[in-house]
Amino acid sequence: MKGFLFVTSKGAKVSKDGNQLVIDIGEKRSRVPLGAISHVFIMGYVNVTVPVIRLLSTKGKFLFIMNKFGKLISVVYPEFLGSDNKFRLYQYAKFSSEKFKVQLTKNLLLQKLNNIVNVLSGLYVPSKMSMSPVMEWKENIEASILSASENQSMLGIDGNMSRFLFSKLASFNESPFYFERRIYYPPEDPVNALLSLSYTIFYSVLHSVVISAGLDPYFGFFHIKRGRHAALCSDLLEIVRPYLTALVFKALNDGFFEENDFVKEKRGTYLRSKPLKIFLKYYTDVVIHNRNDLYFSQVNNFLKYLKEELKK
Repeated sequence: MKGFLFVTSKGAKVSKDGNQLVIDIGEKRSRVPLGAISHVFIMGYVNVTVPVIRLLSTKGKFLFIMNKFGKLISVVYPEFLGSDNKFRLYQYAKFSSEKFKVQLTKNLLLQKLNNIVNVLSGLYVPSKMSMSPVMEWKENIEASILSASENQSMLGIDGNMSRFLFSKLASFNESPFYFERRIYYPPEDPVNALLSLSYTIFYSVLHSVVISAGLDPYFGFFHIKRGRHAALCSDLLEIVRPYLTALVFKALNDGFFEENDFVKEKRGTYLRSKPLKIFLKYYTDVVIHNRNDLYFSQVNNFLKYLKEELKK
């Protein structure tokens, strides 16, 4: 499987030589064949030449530009995205129906709910803790989802689900990194910095997944588009957000990080270069190259369901 190329070193320069990307970091130079890469991420103060951008674009590769706090700043799309607009036209027409969007959101949140229970089961069962409180909570949330009549109310249900998961994972957190609550941007502490980074990488990759499915990533059914926000990517992210959240807490409990691995500034908290590289390697091994395909298979299955509904 092709991998993602992450360039994170401050002051690095990415140029090209034929069909190879050349990465210069100080006196060190490395080469990466373009055929070994699916997409490229650059983070922080990295210089990318115009010929590299042109090469990636003509070869169907996405370039994701993120800041050091894990926020997606820009996406450079491939030059050729296909001319079959059939499903986009269906999408624009069907997403104008509130009833249709509510139906999709219910299915989305029910799948997310099951994934939350699966995550917690993986913690409770080995610890010989009763799952009864979790299952009782699940029944109540499921009833709320099924009885909801508008997306606005389901935003509140989704928030309830996320807070429940965070509180339970925090209770299993044995690392020195305290987690009180989710802070979106800028991340004020190490745990929120890791969560933001994990979510943003997956959200970024979903641009290519959605476009490959023939849909518009900026036109969602649950989240509201704001500025350059790819709302449909945010919708799909909710399916696997429980697993991405659990991945962060597992990395913390496994002792991946020490307190001096993070830089805390007034503008936020972020990982230093070396631990960042370690975490990105771990992330790609677990999420991108997961043999059980725990992540993208669920997204693709939902997209398949979505396209079937759009055709009706």
